[in-house]
Amino acid sequence: MKIAIVLPRGMHFGPEGATSIDLVTRDLLSHSRFRDSTTVLGEAVAIPFPGVAFQAVDGTSQKDLTRGYARALRHLQPDVIVVHQHPETAAALARQLAGTPVILHRHGLLKEKRSGLSRWLKSRLFRRLSLIVFVSDFIEDRFLTQFPGLAGRTTVIVNGVDMQVWAPSEKDRTIAYVGRAREDKGLLPLINAFTDLSKHPAASGWGLELVLGVQTEAEEAFADRLEALAARKSGIRIRRNLPSTEVRDTLARASIAALPSIVREGFPRAVVEAMACGCATIATAQGGTLEAAGDAALLLDNPSAPDFKDRLRHALLGLIENDPHRQELGQHARTHAEATLGIAAVAARYDALLASAARVG
Repeated sequence: MKIAIVLPRGMHFGPEGATSIDLVTRDLLSHSRFRDSTTVLGEAVAIPFPGVAFQAVDGTSQKDLTRGYARALRHLQPDVIVVHQHPETAAALARQLAGTPVILHRHGLLKEKRSGLSRWLKSRLFRRLSLIVFVSDFIEDRFLTQFPGLAGRTTVIVNGVDMQVWAPSEKDRTIAYVGRAREDKGLLPLINAFTDLSKHPAASGWGLELVLGVQTEAEEAFADRLEALAARKSGIRIRRNLPSTEVRDTLARASIAALPSIVREGFPRAVVEAMACGCATIATAQGGTLEAAGDAALLLDNPSAPDFKDRLRHALLGLIENDPHRQELGQHARTHAEATLGIAAVAARYDALLASAARVG
């Protein structure tokens, strides 16, 4: 069975600068029984992930890129097409390659349509698709609230991780953040909480390491702002666009992972990776984070509240001051990830879904 995987604009399917969508794509494919008959289509990168058939497609806009995808897919003639994240691209390809099943793999919330007409138009777009895969029950539930008539066309497959790759090493006095360089990820409250915390005697010797994904001009500007802020403080280290192996090494040795996103994440990969690496993990109690973390992380409510920085500082201090509790939470996080998020089981379910879609198509 031949499979084509289509990435949206702005992805980076390679070891340096990969987004969470790129990593999910890579991991599912690496553990797929269809790996040798699958091609990933995306924008050109200098060094793609090794061991994967990757085809670069040019496009100055998403529409232009979609036209390039359609041309490439007509040549590839896959049995099933998976389009990550972008529903308009998925619908356009389903229309242009009629007869080939198209699956949309959605990682985040869709913008809610307020008017009945806009929901009807969007529903027509989704009905062109064979299936819509969501990464959490949270996203699927929000989608079906708007489009209840599409209940038979959706399913949930969570983001898994390779537990042999993402594993703890000897822990040091590091608090780690891994994620995009965006203000809505809670980075400013985190930096301010750490700055206040560093004045406490128990926090002596602890450092904050920010591993930032920087893909857009806005993210680059915000990363510059964070670096200027960190330069006036002590104990903060910022690194940009690390290879995934260095991201893994950072989490493997970090004792605490702080991922205080203000937005409602779909199913945050960084939280899953941190727990797999045995970090005592602090995140926010909203969106798909609740499903990813279960009872194996400290989840803070209402991250938009004025006192969020103080509550974050209190949570960090509680873990720093109590070594047994911090270690126990890290071990529980690892056990939870192994039991529920292993990539082999997730990829097997994904393969079954693709095979079923191809037979229906």
